Formats: sequence, structure tokens, C-alpha cells
Amino acid sequence: MTEVMNVVTRAIIGIRPDLGETRTAITRESALFYAADPDQPVLGLDSMEALELISVLEKEFGVQLADTDIRISDLRTVGDVVEAMSGTA
Repeated sequence: MTEVMNVVTRAIIGIRPDLGETRTAITRESALFYAADPDQPVLGLDSMEALELISVLEKEFGVQLADTDIRISDLRTVGDVVEAMSGTA
């Protein structure tokens, strides 16, 4: 699963280089968009960046999420994405 986390992290930094430049910690708990808990780290992706992330991960893992049981609306944290992609790998 560490390998999947590394791929997801690289994909996020590829889409949002500013996160890498500022050395923002990307953890399994990091929210992709926003967090209800003020202590939860937030990456702040917008809808276009989220679509780009899905596209990159589909290409990387050789899957089409539409052909799986993965619901994009359930992917709220980096950990959710890692879990989903681990099931396709």
C-alpha cells in the first residue's frame, strides 16, 4: 500500500506543484477538498484538479473508475484514494 500512497502523492504534487514547493504534508488523513474538522490537513483541490487526479490515476493503474465499484463522491481524503486504488492494483 506504500507504493500506492507514493503514486497518489506524486500525482497530487504533479497537479498541484505548489504543495510540493511549500512542502505541504500529504498524509492519508489529508482532505482533498475541505475538512469539517479544523485540525484536519486540507489540500484544497478544486473540481478540475480532482478530475485531473482521477484521470492520472486511471492511467497509472490501468483502470476506468466508471467500470469499478468506486464512487468518486466517496473519495474525500488521500487515504480514501489510496484504499480505492489499492483495490484496483
